Amino acid sequence: MPAFEKYRPTSHFISPHSWSNDPCGAVFIPETKEYILCYQWNPGTTEGGNSAWGMAISNDLVTWQDCVPALTKGSDTNYDSCGVFSGSIASTLVDGRRVLYLFYTSISTVPYPHWSIPYVYGESQSVAVSTDFGRSWHRYQHNPLLTDAPLRSFTTGWRDPFISEWRTLSKLRGTNLNTKYMLLSSGDKRSGPQLFLYESQDLLAWKPLSALLKGQADRPIAPGSSLQYGRNFECGSFFTLGDKEYILAGVEQHPSQTRRHNHRYTLWLSGKVSMNGEGKPSFVISNFGRLDQGILYAPHIFHGPNDELLQLGWADEDQNGMTRDQGWAGLIALPRELCHIRLPLPASPIVDKHMWDIDVANNIMTTLGVRPARQIRGLRLSSTLYDLNTLSTVRSQTFEIDANFTHLFGTETLIFNVRQAPNDREVTRIIISLPTNTIIVDRSASSLTNGNPEPDSGPFQLFSKTILANGEQPLEDLHVTIFVDNSIIEVYANDRFALSSRIYPTLESSLGVSCDFSCGTNMELPIPREYISLECWVGLAKAWPGRERTPCGRFVDAIDRNAISEKNVAQVQISEPYLQTIAT
Repeated sequence: MPAFEKYRPTSHFISPHSWSNDPCGAVFIPETKEYILCYQWNPGTTEGGNSAWGMAISNDLVTWQDCVPALTKGSDTNYDSCGVFSGSIASTLVDGRRVLYLFYTSISTVPYPHWSIPYVYGESQSVAVSTDFGRSWHRYQHNPLLTDAPLRSFTTGWRDPFISEWRTLSKLRGTNLNTKYMLLSSGDKRSGPQLFLYESQDLLAWKPLSALLKGQADRPIAPGSSLQYGRNFECGSFFTLGDKEYILAGVEQHPSQTRRHNHRYTLWLSGKVSMNGEGKPSFVISNFGRLDQGILYAPHIFHGPNDELLQLGWADEDQNGMTRDQGWAGLIALPRELCHIRLPLPASPIVDKHMWDIDVANNIMTTLGVRPARQIRGLRLSSTLYDLNTLSTVRSQTFEIDANFTHLFGTETLIFNVRQAPNDREVTRIIISLPTNTIIVDRSASSLTNGNPEPDSGPFQLFSKTILANGEQPLEDLHVTIFVDNSIIEVYANDRFALSSRIYPTLESSLGVSCDFSCGTNMELPIPREYISLECWVGLAKAWPGRERTPCGRFVDAIDRNAISEKNVAQVQISEPYLQTIAT
């Protein structure tokens, strides 16, 4: 098998070739009923870097079609001549006509800013505009919109503009509810990561409001927590669910403080916005946790057609530097939906109290939920369905498992074996350990030669519903969904746990699936089958049915890779008067 294909997923969003990372512009267009998704792309190399905002469209969030890049780094615009970094797309109506504003961090100098090196004054914030539903994008002639990092030489980074209305904040401030806010991810070398907030009435003129959130470098977010603020924030965003306010951010940590992949993780914070002593907006944290317990990074959110809150993220390679041979690196994890989880207070103690907002008076606790987006059920349409009795006959590298367990008492250990070779020469074990309140992706035997053998894991607790007369405490039912797509594994549990992991089996026979479900930690007593419901869909839909393959294993796409690095695809500049008269 060609190296290009060996570990390449088929049911996930992935660039045609080369390096890709952050999802950085996703939007649903109601007029065309299409999703647009942009991503950081560095065509022509598998090394990290930035040359373009790659772009694709979909009508179902499952199958995709490549488009010409929305942006490339400028050839005749100095402010973005070295890069067009991550950002977001704001969709609005101007005199009844749909206008898309693509906000991005424009880079004019190298090396690219990083918290570990002296700050280079090369970051600014810019915008491009589309009036034809994303078919073409045009830079605003008065770019950049913002040019001065607020902390000057003490800045660790100043990038990734996220733009949205925030009605809770507008009400608090007594301003127009349609006010737009921009959140920029940053940090102070002297103190720690920060998020800066700006406001605008027209999406073009922006003024600073405050440092919305300040963290203390390398310090726990709360006493007793293993999660730290790190040194710099990236890809920050905000949203409201129910009566709760949330912030998402990528956290860059010092290597001495963590063993996580590339020393970073994705954080969610729940709390409220308030006005501080200086009369400026501030975010007060009440609860927090990891959005993904594995490799997922660069969180990006947008609203779907039914106003559901969808979330995307980048799944990096974890392959010990072998991406150069395969000709591509990185992909986007399956779309997720963020939701508000409310549960009655359990009879048993809560292990991770930081992630729960506990309301004793009303006997309720709440947290941020995460689950596979409903749209991706479309992956199953042409697949073959297996059940618990036939699961051991599966031979595939792309499938979905959906399982439900009832009558649990907390002593159970549940193991799903995937990408399994005969005699377990290679196997990845997904272990749900109820006694230790942990879900683990055990990669110690995932590959004979490639990849990271360290486990990915995170806390997960099932809660008791009530105490029976005999003292037993039956638990809530357990619902587990697992996606395996060649080299990526995604695990979800009870709408409040998500974990993304990467594996690189070397044996062509590593295609088996099996399971071991035990009532005891020593696996001596199997769980009765009447308490298990399991379905497995094999042969999930291909995300890129329009891409054709050449004999050498490369994909033919409509994009000239050489042209991408030589010219702009969006040369026409948009002026302010044009935007004001766009409907005419």
